[in-house]
Amino acid sequence: MKKVLVFCVFVFSIMQVCATRRALIIGIGNYPARSGWAQINGDKDIPLVKQMLLKNDFREENMQVLQNEQATFSGICSAFEKLISSSETDDIVYIHFSGHGQQITDINGDEPSGMDEAWIPYDAQYAYKKGVYEGENHLVDDKLNDFLMRLRQKIGEDGKIVVVADACHSGGGTAANGVENKDEYVVRGSQDAFVVPAVDVSFDNKKQNEIDWVFISACKSYQCNYEYRGNGSLTYCISEVADIMSELSYTQLQSELKRYINKIIPFPQTPQVEVPEKRNTIPIF
Repeated sequence: MKKVLVFCVFVFSIMQVCATRRALIIGIGNYPARSGWAQINGDKDIPLVKQMLLKNDFREENMQVLQNEQATFSGICSAFEKLISSSETDDIVYIHFSGHGQQITDINGDEPSGMDEAWIPYDAQYAYKKGVYEGENHLVDDKLNDFLMRLRQKIGEDGKIVVVADACHSGGGTAANGVENKDEYVVRGSQDAFVVPAVDVSFDNKKQNEIDWVFISACKSYQCNYEYRGNGSLTYCISEVADIMSELSYTQLQSELKRYINKIIPFPQTPQVEVPEKRNTIPIF
């Protein structure tokens, strides 16, 4: 029995060595003025992400990078399609988004809160305006789930998917009382949800999809995410633990990220690491 176990571990190790490590990195900072979104430093996160990946045996030729005007809604969707098409069984895939995040009215009834979370591409606008912009370029979590489920089917059960979102996922208010130089802290998101009027949808928990990937977010769904020294706080913290990423369990990683963010951000911000129970003991890379 012991020999069989050793052999299985050996085979799994060989499979992981042979697997290709792929990445999709999205960084947006210079949102168009007409969009209503403030300028941030999402694009400045790209070098930190690439350095972290290179330290963990990713190769630059297997990294797709979308920066600023490249990261439109259609540009991001095309990059996901390319990633799914090129990925193979047992691959390790890392997806990173640094930009604004916003809640948006749930129109299919899969959210008990009545709001979806969305990544904000370069060409998405801040507010609803009938006939002008109605949310069509918001990258809603339902669309992301579709891409990720297709990617999971492509790489199989033994492949790995890690998704990192260094953005606000909601517009929850965050108190800044008693904090010096509070204007130095840039928020990646909005206190205002994107409300689509005249939507009356009842919650249906049967529509909720179970995730089958690792999802690392900068904050809880009702919190804001702050920048630190010109970078996203989550990206900065991940870069700080880059050398030991492959050694950490997901529980340990969440503890490390919380510890770092509590040191550098003087507001309530709790990073989240969501992982299916069946993958909880598997190393991140």
